[in-house]
Amino acid sequence: MAYPKVVVSMSKRKIKGKMIKHERMKKIPSLYPHIPKTKWLTPSRALHMLKSHSTIFLKPDNGSGGSGILKIRNTSTHDYEIRQGETRKRVGQHTLYRTLKKYQKSPKKYIVQRGIHLGKYHGRVFDIRMYLQKPQSEWGISGMVARIAPKHRYITNYHKGGQAATLDKVLLPLFEDNTEKVNDCIEKLRTISLTIADTLTKQFPDTREFGIDLAVDSNRRIWIIEANTRPQHNLFTKLSNKEMLYTIRHNKKLIKKG
Repeated sequence: MAYPKVVVSMSKRKIKGKMIKHERMKKIPSLYPHIPKTKWLTPSRALHMLKSHSTIFLKPDNGSGGSGILKIRNTSTHDYEIRQGETRKRVGQHTLYRTLKKYQKSPKKYIVQRGIHLGKYHGRVFDIRMYLQKPQSEWGISGMVARIAPKHRYITNYHKGGQAATLDKVLLPLFEDNTEKVNDCIEKLRTISLTIADTLTKQFPDTREFGIDLAVDSNRRIWIIEANTRPQHNLFTKLSNKEMLYTIRHNKKLIKKG
């Protein structure tokens, strides 16, 4: 009897990787324009992507918390900058190829994704966490928060030093203080998030919470970074207004009872 339980556990872990969610979302016409190009990692795919985009990211398919992510940039001097955490080095194409091959052979499966020029707030990049919950029969948005990366860093995750801010605070400078455009952007973020939740529910019918990470780039275009099936809500504790935090906690209790 123990053997089937192990198989089920492995299957659940496998299907909740980034790539299967990416493939599911890509089939939805309204979501497709917001999805950055993403492939299973091979050295040739990564190098080909660097010909079209100045930056790519290597991410573990089942990674979380911003861990294990590499940023690779095609520099103007015909070499490449590899960044992981605070480590930064420049390499030639042969060294880069060997690095990519190493990650391809890693026990963890990696994806390669085109880089997004994230919008900035006071010179620091930010993205957006939408916290969705289904305490009863319908999905609702319990919280929205901007995640601002530490200075000179590219990871916005709370456990990597990301700081919390309200959406209007970070979006107003990006939209040149145009409140109407900011409100329109927030409404689009809400619509995209609810569409993602409805779409992925078909793949993960037992999921009652999603942490959906979105980005608004320097050209004000919205991108889908990823959808997390086991989201953390630590960042909401850092906002001065605790209303969203209380809503999340209240819905968690309802979900637990249900």
